[in-house]
Amino acid sequence: MARNIAQNYRKAQLNTASPGQRVVLMYEGLLKELLKAKKCIQNISNDIKNIEDSHNALALSEQIILELKLALDMDNGGELAVNLNNLYEFWIVQLSETNMKKTTDSLDPIIDMVEELRDTWREATKKARQIGA
Repeated sequence: MARNIAQNYRKAQLNTASPGQRVVLMYEGLLKELLKAKKCIQNISNDIKNIEDSHNALALSEQIILELKLALDMDNGGELAVNLNNLYEFWIVQLSETNMKKTTDSLDPIIDMVEELRDTWREATKKARQIGA
């Protein structure tokens, strides 16, 4: 029941969000899955189910990154779109390696970058709302 309420809230949030807010939500979802994967990998020795859970979190992280890639405007986005595309490609490779090796070495830098991009988008979205854009 509580899960359904949370899912309905999330759907409503997505449906009413501006494009900038949707990007922030994507980064938040990505961050949540990356942190979940990290925790599961760190606890594999405590519970074998963490292997599957880490795989699922990393797979979902890759899907979110692919959605972010698809949202890039490569025709009008200029250097920024190219750089983000390259960054997303790098993340996908790193997450695939993390999933195979079950180590967290490459997760912390990705987590830091996702947090920074989320915060940047959040601030840009807030400023856009203030000026009425």
